[in-house]
Amino acid sequence: MSSATPCDSTRLVDAHFGRRGLPPRRERALREHLPGCATCRARYERHLLLAEVDRSIPDTRERLARGLGLAAAPRARTWPVQLGLAFALGLCALVLVPRLGASPTVDEGFTPRGGTEAHGPVVGPPPALEVYRVRDGKAEPTNGSMRADDELAFAYRNPDGLPFLMVFATDMAGQVYWYYPSWTDPDTSPTSVLTQQSEHPLELPDAIRHPLPPGKFSLHALFTHAPLSVHEVEARLARREPLVGEGEHITHLPLLVQP
Repeated sequence: MSSATPCDSTRLVDAHFGRRGLPPRRERALREHLPGCATCRARYERHLLLAEVDRSIPDTRERLARGLGLAAAPRARTWPVQLGLAFALGLCALVLVPRLGASPTVDEGFTPRGGTEAHGPVVGPPPALEVYRVRDGKAEPTNGSMRADDELAFAYRNPDGLPFLMVFATDMAGQVYWYYPSWTDPDTSPTSVLTQQSEHPLELPDAIRHPLPPGKFSLHALFTHAPLSVHEVEARLARREPLVGEGEHITHLPLLVQP
């Protein structure tokens, strides 16, 4: 679908950024729709740009909480003038099951030390992952720490437009815990989820709880040109092979799980 093609789902994009937001079911429908619709992706990006100057628009944490069906207090309005939506959008358009794998600490493409690795030239900011813990009906940044019974929710930045993403955790023994894609049936081998290009945080649709034991973990966001399967990634870990190729990125974030 070209960017000039009208789309009925643009109303979902507008509602996502509106005062009331969307119910979780429609949030999921929007997330599934965005990667394949250039019209809605462009409108979504214009809303994100508008949010940079209009502080009354819900931020990433608020939008994520609403999409999960959680209560979130709106931000205090700090921008002195409320821009009209149609004018502002036009203005902004001018601004443009756990598995056992190898220990990640020995792999040159998989070294969890709280950063991002890329193969090939890097232009501009790299892709990034934002992690939120869901606790007592609220979503808040983990800041590197969570309780064992917390759910995790995620948002990502993808300025390079790498189309595929996987999110998983590893413990110090190399055991792998999958978040995206979800993996509950050992007889299947799900693949990377689709993403969209954005320099601003885009929320993933679910809050996920793993029975993580207390201890030190690393969260990894793997951005690739082509989809990978969970079996393929675990096989590379077992062989201590790099997970990223030319122009791809993997981000590592430390996570301490408390009882």
